[in-house]
Amino acid sequence: MYFVFGIFFFLLFLSTKAHTPGIVTVDTFTFNKIRKHFNVVLAKFDDKYPFGEKQDQFKKFALNVANTKDLLVVEIPITEYGDKENEKLAKEYGVKKADYPAYKLFLKGKSKPIDYTGDKTEDDLKRFLLQHTNLWFGLPGTIEELDRLAQKFFSASSNNDTTMQKSLLEKARKQVKQLVDKKEQKSGESYVKIMESVVKQGTEFLKREGRRVQNLLKGKITNEKKEELQHRANILLSFKSLKESITDTVDVVKDNVGKQRKETITGDKDL
Repeated sequence: MYFVFGIFFFLLFLSTKAHTPGIVTVDTFTFNKIRKHFNVVLAKFDDKYPFGEKQDQFKKFALNVANTKDLLVVEIPITEYGDKENEKLAKEYGVKKADYPAYKLFLKGKSKPIDYTGDKTEDDLKRFLLQHTNLWFGLPGTIEELDRLAQKFFSASSNNDTTMQKSLLEKARKQVKQLVDKKEQKSGESYVKIMESVVKQGTEFLKREGRRVQNLLKGKITNEKKEELQHRANILLSFKSLKESITDTVDVVKDNVGKQRKETITGDKDL
């Protein structure tokens, strides 16, 4: 008897926590109806009553992007009992319980969603959206005004428009001089240095620098250095177009597939 009451109150407690502020809960019938009205939809497939660190990170993420134009974040709760709520949607998109929480990015005009395979943290989810969309919301170390200039600068650089390059670089320098906060000043200097390097070396510098920073992040470094490098990695994302980001993602997948084939054929692994 006490056990039954215990279960009842536990479920009652979870039900009060079920809704996540900043998101819309959808089901098999409403998902496609709502999705077609937004350019970017990030869908989270999960248990009906999720909890724990991953859910806490998702709540922070949802609140911070709630006002982002053209973005809709939805939750698709799945149950394996009773009416088996949204089980059809889970099967349609190849989501298994072991994947929870599973994130998929739906872009208007694209027939298939993009699977999210990163860490289930607030910053990594933001980074994922930045890599695949033209949305803006601040990652650690980034500055909105300079991000806007960086996007224009990338476009000018891709078109070999040196006049526009120089003009935007000068605007960035002036913007940095107006910054008061020391951390923002340091970030601002990174934007300028990256622009200067692109002027000298072309847009290929962005790929090389991105790989260099990621390799350094994998090494043994202090927390302070790790934060500095992560900020630089975030800033570098501002200099990439949607097409460029997707190309990089495909290259990474190809590299991983090639490595797996090598291991299968030779039995060797990179040490």
